[in-house]
Order: sequence, then structure tokens, then C-alpha cells
Amino acid sequence: MNAATAALADELVDVDWFTTRERQRTEVLPWDHLDSGLSSEWLWEDWQAALAESEVGDCRWTPCSDCGVCDQLGTEIQVGPTGVTQLPMPIIRPSVVG
Repeated sequence: MNAATAALADELVDVDWFTTRERQRTEVLPWDHLDSGLSSEWLWEDWQAALAESEVGDCRWTPCSDCGVCDQLGTEIQVGPTGVTQLPMPIIRPSVVG
């Protein structure tokens, strides 16, 4: 944001209004024309859960959260192995050749 703030310093643009202000549920968002398969209702509920610090489970390991992707895109859930931690990935450092 520092670069944007510096670049727009002499302009009559309120960067915070575009980037960090609270949004209303009924507001049309700049990316609303894009379709990721997730319904806007589900995205809003997911955002509210994030604000409440409430986790939405990953439906590969938990029950379906009804986001709409599977229905709209014909996606099949790929169920991962239970009880296996996949993340964080280990850091592999290149060995020093001397």
C-alpha cells in the first residue's frame, strides 16, 4: 500500500475508501462480474465468519459447507487422507556445494 499511497499522493483519491472500508451486503463489488463458482451469499457468510474468527471447514475433510462450487461446476470433492497434516510444507534448503 505504501507504493499506491505514494503514487496517488497528489491525486484526489481516497485509497482507503477503495481498499479498507467496511462494505455493505448489498454493495456491488468490483469483482462481482467474475464467476468462481462460489455464490455471493456464501462469500458474504464466509467473510462474516472470518470477521468473527470462526473457521469454515474444508469440505474435503469436513461436511459440505454448501458454497455452490460442486453444483455449478460439476466438481467432485477429492477427499484427502484423514489425520495427515499436509501443511505447512517443509522448507528445503539447497545444500552448499564446496
